[in-house]
Amino acid sequence: MKADFRCTVAGLALAAALSISAQPVFAQDALAPEEEPQEAPDEEADARADLERQVEELREREREYRRRLEQLEARLALIERGQAVPGASLGAAEAANLRGAYIAPRPVAIPDDPSLAFFRKQDLSQSFVLPSQDAPPPGGEEEEERRSPAPSEAVAEISGEQQGRFGDRLGFDLGLSYSHFDTARISLNGFLALDAIFLGTISIDQVKSDIFTFDPTIRYGISDRLFVDANLPVLYRTSNFRSGGAGGSASALIERTVHDEGIGDLNFGASYRLIEETASMPDVVVSARVRVPTGRDPFGIEFVEVAGSEGNLQVPAALATGTGVYGASIGWAMLKTLDPMVIFGNATYFHNFSRDFADIGENEGNIPGRVDIGDAFQFGAGLAFALNDKSSISMSYSQRIIERTRLRPEGQDSRIVVGSQANVGLVNLGATFSLSRRLALIANVGIGLTDDSPDMSVGIRLPFRF
Repeated sequence: MKADFRCTVAGLALAAALSISAQPVFAQDALAPEEEPQEAPDEEADARADLERQVEELREREREYRRRLEQLEARLALIERGQAVPGASLGAAEAANLRGAYIAPRPVAIPDDPSLAFFRKQDLSQSFVLPSQDAPPPGGEEEEERRSPAPSEAVAEISGEQQGRFGDRLGFDLGLSYSHFDTARISLNGFLALDAIFLGTISIDQVKSDIFTFDPTIRYGISDRLFVDANLPVLYRTSNFRSGGAGGSASALIERTVHDEGIGDLNFGASYRLIEETASMPDVVVSARVRVPTGRDPFGIEFVEVAGSEGNLQVPAALATGTGVYGASIGWAMLKTLDPMVIFGNATYFHNFSRDFADIGENEGNIPGRVDIGDAFQFGAGLAFALNDKSSISMSYSQRIIERTRLRPEGQDSRIVVGSQANVGLVNLGATFSLSRRLALIANVGIGLTDDSPDMSVGIRLPFRF
């Protein structure tokens, strides 16, 4: 038993010794694989080279995107100026037609590419791109804020002529106009005998009048929405009075021409842009003006008999250059650009204040009294076309309806002046030329449509901005 026990103990001791001696061998076996990374440096170099190549490719793609973006911005600038786009099928005329076109905004999809991280950081929600059938604008509603090309010089001049020249700090207009009137009438001074025979004097009168007006105007812009202006016209008038039938002879003609000149009535006013034009709203301007009677009034001017006319022809001793009364007006004007066409309309109410005069008669001697010139209402509308960036043509119609004038001699009742009401209708044809960034030329021809209108009128204006 002892021997077996000893053998068993010896066997256990031997086994323990063998296990202890085997541990370093297992450790060496575990460390053996670490001797293989002898080839790792080559693989790491290849991986680094591959990453550097990818980074360089991404940088090159980013440079290409930037280059294409600059090209597109340059083309957009050419389109806004109405110029031809090099290397594209879009011609100068087609580019000009794009002026003012509204393109609804939509977000631009940026590919998920590391090289475009810079662009994804930018706010491109208001960028404008050509509309796509596959990707309509979300919501389908127009944005009030839009990016639109600057209007051409011709369109800007049309707007300035009709609405007022907003945005100019200081401006000066030189205007020259000419109007011609030609009226004829038959005067019968007598009575009818037996309802068929006229006994008396028959007079055939004709009056031809020409009015030349030099109209300088100065403007001052208080803000982009408000400006004030003042003008003082200078007039030269000539009227030719002709009468036939003196002494009962239809062939007996006599005439007299009267000339006169002087300053007209001083006008000053203010214009305020109530609504600035947008994609959906027109440009709306309200204005108010005041007139001061600085010109020669028509009241108290005596009529003198022309020698040899046998009392058949009387002419005024002088010609009026003003209205003689204070006045005020208020109106509004509207304009909408549908490039290359512009449509506009306006309406104005004129009020004349009553005034006392030392003489309101036409004969010798003073007849003091009060004059109440009738108020007037004017409206008009028209359209204009921009032929190119620097010229345009326009057509418009205007009509002014004037109420009767009342006279009230001192100590007497008020009476209406027969024939003092008037209806003035005009068709206007105009052209605008932009001569430079600061100077323009505006020409207009008016054709009278009613008996109270001038037969024709011609006007030229040269607006200059400092």
